[in-house]
Amino acid sequence: MYDAYWNNITRAEEAAWKILATYSALFAGLALAYSVVKPIGFAILVILFSFLAIAISLNANLWFVRNIGLIANVEKEFLDKSDYGVLIPARWGKEKVPFFSWKVFEAWWVLIAAYFAVAVVTMSVLWNRVSSDDAITILLFFALCTLLTITYGVSLKSRHEDLMRDAPGASKPWPATPATV
Repeated sequence: MYDAYWNNITRAEEAAWKILATYSALFAGLALAYSVVKPIGFAILVILFSFLAIAISLNANLWFVRNIGLIANVEKEFLDKSDYGVLIPARWGKEKVPFFSWKVFEAWWVLIAAYFAVAVVTMSVLWNRVSSDDAITILLFFALCTLLTITYGVSLKSRHEDLMRDAPGASKPWPATPATV
């Protein structure tokens, strides 16, 4: 079971690299086809793939923190309280690993910020090259993608909280040490 958790983490990390490679290939392809897709097509495709990459990064984060939390629960069965901070990070023994946290730095959040920044910068650069009707279309599409991505992120957060609440080992107290008995 322990190995399966780590395999899921590896799979989530590989997903991040695969979407980054696909995202880079998209830019190369769009640069070559710019005269065909025009500025509005370029902007729409970049926005679409940016938010798709954000959703994939959110999902990879879910799998990552889910499995780190489950690994921490398994490790509570075998480790002493004094092992935390020495063998594994101390934060894993204190509380469940949250889905959203500014205290826990993970690469997923860097990728999410980068994909969002690329979508915004692309819109800004192409803004003067599109008609006002196309600009409104781009803004509406951006808003729709933002709303759908936020909804998806909140859904993933809720799924994570449900799992962590019901996960095995969630309420396992630390065994009494001889000094506290």
